[in-house]
Amino acid sequence: MKNVILIIGAISVLLSCSNIQIDTIYKGYSMKGKHTRGIDASKDLIVVSGSKGSFATFNNLKSKFNDYDWVTGMEDFRDVHINPDGSILFLNSGVQGQIWQVKNGKQSLVYSQDNLFLDGFDFKDSIGFAYGDPINDSTFVVLKTTNYGQTWQPISSKKLPLIIKDEAGFAASGTGIQMVDEQSVYIATGVGEKSRIMRSFDLGETWDVIETPMKSGEHYGIYSMHFNSISEGFVIGGSYKDSAYHDKICYYTQDKGKNWENKSKGLPGYMSCIDANENMTLVVTTGRLGTYYSVNKGEKWQLLTKMPYYSCRVTDSQIVLAGRFGTFELLNYTLKK
Repeated sequence: MKNVILIIGAISVLLSCSNIQIDTIYKGYSMKGKHTRGIDASKDLIVVSGSKGSFATFNNLKSKFNDYDWVTGMEDFRDVHINPDGSILFLNSGVQGQIWQVKNGKQSLVYSQDNLFLDGFDFKDSIGFAYGDPINDSTFVVLKTTNYGQTWQPISSKKLPLIIKDEAGFAASGTGIQMVDEQSVYIATGVGEKSRIMRSFDLGETWDVIETPMKSGEHYGIYSMHFNSISEGFVIGGSYKDSAYHDKICYYTQDKGKNWENKSKGLPGYMSCIDANENMTLVVTTGRLGTYYSVNKGEKWQLLTKMPYYSCRVTDSQIVLAGRFGTFELLNYTLKK
C-alpha cells in the first residue's frame, strides 16, 4: 500500500450543548480528490472507500491515516465492511457489479456480474446480504453470503417481491440495506410510485414488502435507513436533484412500519445517510446541506456542522463523516444525562 495521504492537521474543537459534548479529533482528508461514500468502523480501525476503487484506513488508536490504496479498474466503492479477521470487503457500484476483498494487502475478487449496479451490503457476523438494481424488469438482485463474504449466491427471483414500475435503489452511502438482527434484512427503494421496504425475517427464504409515506418518483425515495430493531427505525432521503425539498424526507416508525411519523421538520432537505448508536439516543444524518443530530429520535434536529458529507457512521462514542473530494471528520461524543 502507498502512504500518500494528503491531510489537514488534526484540530480539537469542543462543541458543548445542553445535551451533548462533541470533541473534533480529526478534520481533513482521507483521500484528497476522491469522493468517499463507504464507511465502516471498528474499535481500532476506520475504513473509508470511494471513487476509482480507492480506499484508506485510519488508525483509531493513533488518530491518523495509515494507508491509501485502490483496486485498479473499479468505478466507485460505495460500501465497505470490516470482517472480524481484519479482512475488508468493498462493493463496487457501476457497470461492473463486483465485490472485492483485501486481506494483508492482497486483493481478491469474490463476486462479479456485468451490467449489475450494486447499491450496498450489510452483515451480521458471517452472514451478509447485498442488493442491486433490477436487471430483468421483475425483481431486485439480492445476494447472500454465509462465510463472511468469501462467496456469494443470488437469491432466486421467485422468492423476491416483484418491483413496481421504475423502482430502484440508491447507492448514495451504501445504507439502503440493513441486517436488523441475525435473521432479518431490510432493503429500501425509491424512484417508483411508492418508496418501499422489502423485508425478510428468515434470512432471505421468504419476503414481504411495505409502503412508506416518503416522497417517491424520479430521483426521490429512501436513500438511507437505520433500524434499532425490526419494529423501530428511520428512513430518510429526498432527491439529490431537488436538494431543497424537505417536506417528506424523514420518517420514523415504532411498530414495524404499520404507522410512520414525519420527522422532516428541522432538516433543510436531501439527506443521503442516517445512522445511530445502539439505543438510538443519538441519531445523526448528513447530506449536501449539512449534518444534523437528534437526541430525542427526531423530535428536534440540531445542526452539527454545515460541512456537506455523503455518509456518516455512529458508534457508542464516535461520529465518522466522509464526503466529496475525500473530506473526512472524526468526532468523539458524550451524551449528558
